[in-house]
Amino acid sequence: MSQAILVYACLLGCTLGAMPASAADGALDPSLDPPLGTSPYFGVPGLFTFRINLGGAAPYINNDYVAATAVQVDGKILAAGFSWNTYLGVDQNACVLTRFNADGTLDSGFGGVAHGRIVVNFNPASGENDCYLSAIALQGDGRIVVAGNLTDASHGERGVVFRYNADGSPDNAFNNGGSGNHVIAGNNSAFSSVVIDTDGTILTAGHSIQGGQSDENFFLEAWAGNNGNAKYWDWQAFNLGADHDDRAFAMVLQHGVCTGQCVLPIDVLYLVGSANNTVYADGLANHDCAIAAYAHNPFIPGSKFEPYTLFNGSGHATIDFPVGGTGEGDNICRAAVGRPGYGVIVGGENYYIAPGNPPGLASLYALAEVALNGSVTRQDSFAFFQLLPTPGIFNGIYGMAHEPNGKLLVTGYAGTSDANHQPADAGVIRFNDDFSRDTSFGDTGAGSVTLSLDGLGGLFLHQREWATALALDNRGHVVVAGERSLLYPGNDYDWLVGRLTTSDEIFRDSYDGIVPPVE
Repeated sequence: MSQAILVYACLLGCTLGAMPASAADGALDPSLDPPLGTSPYFGVPGLFTFRINLGGAAPYINNDYVAATAVQVDGKILAAGFSWNTYLGVDQNACVLTRFNADGTLDSGFGGVAHGRIVVNFNPASGENDCYLSAIALQGDGRIVVAGNLTDASHGERGVVFRYNADGSPDNAFNNGGSGNHVIAGNNSAFSSVVIDTDGTILTAGHSIQGGQSDENFFLEAWAGNNGNAKYWDWQAFNLGADHDDRAFAMVLQHGVCTGQCVLPIDVLYLVGSANNTVYADGLANHDCAIAAYAHNPFIPGSKFEPYTLFNGSGHATIDFPVGGTGEGDNICRAAVGRPGYGVIVGGENYYIAPGNPPGLASLYALAEVALNGSVTRQDSFAFFQLLPTPGIFNGIYGMAHEPNGKLLVTGYAGTSDANHQPADAGVIRFNDDFSRDTSFGDTGAGSVTLSLDGLGGLFLHQREWATALALDNRGHVVVAGERSLLYPGNDYDWLVGRLTTSDEIFRDSYDGIVPPVE
């Protein structure tokens, strides 16, 4: 990158501190360097925004969100989300899947005529309007599975799963006996997570309205890997005393789990999210972090995942994170990884009423470790900047991954009252296995890295950078995706993509690029 372009990018919105001279753990990776300063890119080496720019109508002309990311074995970065556009005369959200080369440039061979991206609009005349992608899974043969939901005027939300070949062309064998390269779930459903089992079964999780209920419950559906035929589905209601608003946002699959004498290991699947609760003194309906566990015996042909009742005696458990403020608030878990020794580590947001003049809503990062039997072995709530936030300042975990050395990475948004970075930056924290911060990560001594394009001299000062997903490449480098908004004017969101270097290089050449959870 030329010095002139570098200066231009910094004047438009970076901090000099965002470009460390040495490639220490947590430094921006300078090799992620698309043509910055030329549309649709903006940023600095190692961190840039990308505008989908499908040309929707005001007030959401540039309304681009990314919800998931994955890294292929060749270092190419996949990002999935949605973008506002006008299709057949109707303003609606389109599903978008984009692939960047390892240097951050668009992969022009991906997706055919779209040159690096796949855009899916459903015909509004059929009643199917907005389309959203929330999750990505990579198959060992290079095919790409993405899941999310569409809105249907007659049937509410409906979960949807697409599969693409390695070059981005549609896999038209995946359609449950229909047409195209996608399958659609039943009425009033949505998918937030997807994983692929060793037999090729595609497992999707989210929420649905089932069993005569009027509100959402945890929802799991399995699809045949060869053709997308629906295999089975299940739902769980937590029944915590409130109208159901139970939603799964993340999923972890662990193979070869041993209990007791371990004659036959089992596979355990965790769905992680939130469940509605009214047991608090304020009488308001609040959410608890919620986990549902399923298990199956892989040695029995045709077996399916069933509720694992040895997990907390019921197959599900909840966590209420205490805080130092007053009043109970929502506890929403949005990310998860496997726990060493079996079980799961979950992360999300812990809302509460923060003291102030006047008091107001704020949130902290929430992190907990749950054993195979459903007991909570560790939990913590904390702010990104290690100070309890003031009213209106929010922190939350949206993505997690384990490094091969067992250290835990989390990403999300980092709320701060610092006038130079309000209202939030994207952030990454690395923890040791005892939940203490790894002070060797980043250059602040706090085990954290702030990802911000906030400008110098007041230019683009008030932005919100928000990380929603995290993945490791086959060198152990940390890829973070999310969005950036310019608050003046509002309703202007671009995709945010960054990559951090680490010393934990693993150089895998036969895996699909996603480092698996420690099991």
